[in-house]
Amino acid sequence: MGALAAAVSLALYGALQAVDGVALKHAADSWASAAEPEKAMRFATAEGIRWLEWGMRSYHSLLLGTALVLLGIVIAASRRISPFIGYLMGLAGVAYWAQGWIIGAEGFAAVNAVPTLAGIILTVAWTVWLLISAWRSNDKAAGHPR
Repeated sequence: MGALAAAVSLALYGALQAVDGVALKHAADSWASAAEPEKAMRFATAEGIRWLEWGMRSYHSLLLGTALVLLGIVIAASRRISPFIGYLMGLAGVAYWAQGWIIGAEGFAAVNAVPTLAGIILTVAWTVWLLISAWRSNDKAAGHPR
């Protein structure tokens, strides 16, 4: 289920980039270059696309958080590597849930700074720890003790 949530989250992120990087840019450029009588209509279009971006970002964050929590549970339960990697992964998932909730309710608001920063720090922590664990297990398998 965690892998499926991660795959769907990745697909949703691709769609999000199409909305943000293509549709919103063209709508904003259209608004900026529009004649005065058309500006209000063009702005409303760009604003609607921005709201669509908020919704997609919200769903992406919620789904990514779900993937991280589920995969974190598997890692913590497997005991093949340190369970603390799984705990950090799960906490990162909770931070992404908070981001998704806030973005869905308020858009890109300042209150989202703490969960965003927590998600980044926790993701970097579990990723680096997992990388070190992988290197160490490869060294042990190859007969190179550290």
